[in-house]
Amino acid sequence: MKRWLAVLPLLALLAACTSSGSPDAGGSTTTRTQTTTVHRSPSTVTKPPASFKPSPATTVAGVAPGNPPPKGEQEGTCPYIATQDAADTEGNRIYRTTTITTTHPVGCRFYFWCCDYHAVLDIVPQTFATPTDAYNAMVRTGEAGTNVTGIDALIKGVSAVLYQTKFYGPDGATDWACTFAKGKVMVTVHTNQNDVSFNAKQLAQLIAPKF
Repeated sequence: MKRWLAVLPLLALLAACTSSGSPDAGGSTTTRTQTTTVHRSPSTVTKPPASFKPSPATTVAGVAPGNPPPKGEQEGTCPYIATQDAADTEGNRIYRTTTITTTHPVGCRFYFWCCDYHAVLDIVPQTFATPTDAYNAMVRTGEAGTNVTGIDALIKGVSAVLYQTKFYGPDGATDWACTFAKGKVMVTVHTNQNDVSFNAKQLAQLIAPKF
């Protein structure tokens, strides 16, 4: 069963009426009605409508030195995190950084320094019409994976979801990702770490203030 934290402080107002009786001076009984307002936070996140469907999870192929970046990517520096900081946080040496030009705002992808030169990390933003749409998309994106865990405060005022999905081919669908919603933007951080979720969460924390 998927576990969710209450990631937005929504308040439900419930009016409960109670009656009590007491005798008056003449021996008859008068009835008094008292209305009580109860403030309650839900224990689970309300599922968003099915209008948004995450793209199917896919793996990312490596790019060897001397080969051009894949379609939709170009050589460049990431506007959200320095390459060395990304390498230190993700836990792998990085030889190449590209920007993903097909997203709005742009995304970033980082490639391993040897062997199959696979992608070890990427940052994929997506802009929606409203903050509610971005939040709902975040929930749906997490639900499409496995081992889903809600985070009520990635940074102040920002909710997130950790989950496992496809990213590095040999890992199957076990790589950890973190998706968060900030304003109208949903941002998903994929890593090739399949044993711990810490790296994905920490990377998301570092870049969240940039959106």
